[in-house]
Order: sequence, then structure tokens, then C-alpha cells
Amino acid sequence: MSSFIKRQCVVLIAALMFLTFTFVRTRLGHDTRDPRTLAADISKQGLQQGFGGLLMAAVGVGLARHSYDALAWYGAEYPFEIVLTTCFTRVLRFASERLARRMHDPATRPPGDVWLPMLHMGTYGPSEREFKLRWYAVQMLQAVLLIGVPARLLSVGIILMSMLLPSAISPVHGLASAWFHSGLNCHVRTAFTLYAIPLFGDVVQFVLIDFIQKASAHSRAFHRSLLHESSSAGSSMSISPPASPC
Repeated sequence: MSSFIKRQCVVLIAALMFLTFTFVRTRLGHDTRDPRTLAADISKQGLQQGFGGLLMAAVGVGLARHSYDALAWYGAEYPFEIVLTTCFTRVLRFASERLARRMHDPATRPPGDVWLPMLHMGTYGPSEREFKLRWYAVQMLQAVLLIGVPARLLSVGIILMSMLLPSAISPVHGLASAWFHSGLNCHVRTAFTLYAIPLFGDVVQFVLIDFIQKASAHSRAFHRSLLHESSSAGSSMSISPPASPC
């Protein structure tokens, strides 16, 4: 179990490597986020991926009671979980924003309502350079409770459902068997399945999910237009419904 706790340190190392990667991009002019925005974006991802690591560790320990061992099952789950989670993250990000867009009505809700920050993931205030802790807290809840946790639960659910297939055609079962019968000793398998492969995978996932969740040029433009509609709604007697951004 101590190895699984150390696995969470891999997430931290991956975050630091991603931070270095982003710093280089910033210096080259490819990333314009300020340090506070970048730190906020990384903290949201770190909680999501930390939860995913603990969830998969728990599933691996549970499956080890039936066959193989926890290391083999963790090594088998990881590549499928990382692909599925990244896909579900994209879907759930847009689903959460669609929910917020439906709930937020500039005509009836003030600019400070809870749904407004959820429409602008990666932007933490009414202006691009403004940082409000309330916006950050709302987006943290959005990232963890509406995106990260459901994405990982769905991914692990699909992995577990695949175990209902016959062993001969179950990809997860086949990969677990390959790890278990690889001939590698426990220390080498631990190094690969809990540290080396997840470190590479976590860095890649940090980059991909950051691309999905950070504020894009389109979302920043929509951010400004929606805030303008919100302020106009508060001062106008005759209000038209906001136009769809799509």
C-alpha cells in the first residue's frame, strides 16, 4: 500500500514537469497565462488525477483477491483508464458548460451568480487578468465533481464491465496476465507499473486535459460577450434572451 501512496507523488512530479513544459511555452510566447491562472489550472488537474490514482489502486487491490496481484491489475487498468478519462473529460467539460449556460440567465440572475464562473473555465474573474477566489472555488468544484470524478468513475466502470467478457477476449484481463507472467520481479514491476509508465502517461494527460480545460480564445471572447450581456441586463428595462454561442 505504501507503493500506491508513493504513486501519488508521481502525480506531483508529473505536475512539476508539466509546469516546466508550460513555462518554456510561456517564454516562447505560445502560452499567455499568468502564474496564478496557471497554478489554478494545474491544481484542478492534480486533484482529478490524484483521485483517479487512488480509485484505480482500490480497484486493483479488489481484483487481486480473485487472481494475479494488485500490481498486475494496476498496470492493466492504467492505459485504458487514461484514454477513456481524457475522452470523458472533454465530453463532461462541454456538458457542464451547457448546464451552466441553461441555468444562467442574464435577465434574471446577477453577474455574481454561481453559474457564471462555470461558463468560463480557465478564467478566474470578470476580466482576463482578474483573479477571484470565488470563481476559482466554483471552477474547482466544477472540475472535480462535475468532470473529474464522473470521468474516472465512468472509465473504471467500463474497465470493470470489460471483465465480464471471457478472459480470452478481455483486453484488461489479457494485459494483467501479461504483467503477472512477465517474469519480472516485484521491484521491477513496481518501477514500471507505478512509476515509469504512469509518469509518462500523467504528463501526457496533463497536457491533453490542460488543452481541454484551459480558456481558449473562443471562450475568452464568449466570456466578454456574456459579461456584457449580464451587465446590460441589469440596467435595461427591456431584455432579449442571450444569443446562443453555437
